Amino acid sequence: MRMISAKNIMTIIAVYTAIAIVSPSTAAPSQAKIEAYRALIEQDLRLATTGYRLAAANEPFCKRKDRNPGWVIHDIAQYPKAKIAKAAFGFEVPIQVAAVVKNGPADKAQIKPNDGFIAMDEAGLDWSAFPLRKRGDERIISFKQFLGKKISEKTDLAMRFSRSGVIIDMTLSPTPVCASDFQIDTVNGMDAGADGHMVSVTIGLARYAADEDEFAFIVAHEMAHNILGHRARLDAANARKNNQAVLATEVEADKLSAWLMSNAGYDPNGAIRFAKRCRKDSCLGLFTDSTHFGWEKRSEIIQTEIDLIQAALVKDGPLMPPLLQAVSQAAPKGE
Repeated sequence: MRMISAKNIMTIIAVYTAIAIVSPSTAAPSQAKIEAYRALIEQDLRLATTGYRLAAANEPFCKRKDRNPGWVIHDIAQYPKAKIAKAAFGFEVPIQVAAVVKNGPADKAQIKPNDGFIAMDEAGLDWSAFPLRKRGDERIISFKQFLGKKISEKTDLAMRFSRSGVIIDMTLSPTPVCASDFQIDTVNGMDAGADGHMVSVTIGLARYAADEDEFAFIVAHEMAHNILGHRARLDAANARKNNQAVLATEVEADKLSAWLMSNAGYDPNGAIRFAKRCRKDSCLGLFTDSTHFGWEKRSEIIQTEIDLIQAALVKDGPLMPPLLQAVSQAAPKGE
């Protein structure tokens, strides 16, 4: 990518802002709509914080690792109403930091919400290299792939941001954690899923699990699927429609989730509380069909793991989950 000077950067910012100002518009967005967009980012940060905490605490036991900066980033194109998004978050450039996990690598680098990406590794960002096509998330998906590659290549990555029109230079130094990315799905229904790397939680489920330990169970359960490679295992056996095969992975995820929670300082009894509430409220019907045990049985499985954890807590440091084998923290990159 071509080098650009601070003067050119300011010109780019000014042009981008001017375009936004002269674009056809209606009345200014209401504060209620602005706050609705901000509330979504608050849930994104909640999920990112919980996920990072789980990923960092259990890093010694994960074979696949990545350098998670501990942030949420977003693209103005992801929002159905760009004018509201700009009023809520600024968006001096197309993609910026939405939120930062407290005490995570980005926070330690003093990166702030609404910092706009300008350059990295001393090369200016050419946004035409990340084109928009039909879907509003295509640009940020390709940008995240580019960013992930950059972060994996350098222990200390020089980055440049625009912050309220001021150019800020930072050095990001994320350490390896368990490989997982996290996203809030704007669907109001209650569901969660994992695809091998991404953990998704619907906004409806996030709101239902207001208790942080209960929420951590949801995230830990889905993250367990990724750590254990369940999607790849089922695909290799052509068994994603095999109810018994899927059920076996769900049992493993329930078991591992208790250990992940405990190692991260969450109370694994939150999983039991969540199960009891869901049994009472008849929630998450998708999770109680032929691919999942009912909540009473799931509670029994998780309780057995909690008893094992309690018996092992005399040891110092994180506990190695029985389902996982410890691996060296110096594992090769990409493993």
